[in-house]
Amino acid sequence: MKSFDPNYICRFSKKTIKLIFQQWEYTGTAFVEIGGNCSFADMLSDFQDGDTLLSLLKQKTSKLDFEFEDLGQDEEGENWFRAILFSDTGKNCETEDYLDALPEMLVGIELIDIQTED
Repeated sequence: MKSFDPNYICRFSKKTIKLIFQQWEYTGTAFVEIGGNCSFADMLSDFQDGDTLLSLLKQKTSKLDFEFEDLGQDEEGENWFRAILFSDTGKNCETEDYLDALPEMLVGIELIDIQTED
């Protein structure tokens, strides 16, 4: 981001966030948008919850460079997901786990852009 206007924090704004998921050398990047009247620091707690991450990844405006699928609930009522992450050499790693484990794969969060909402 070339410039950050701190006045946008006190107004409704659209924030573009880069999320990096990783297991070993395999990574996946997602760009998600969050609107509203909150600071970037206030949003950080949202990324600790699997349900919130799932809803961000499933937004129409989200862009993912890895494969991600919401598998829904199992017989015990636990939510599951499947992700396929990629290495720099083109190999992939498929993981299937409880949705509560998704935040544990999140290794990077970066504010990419912020714009006032119309």
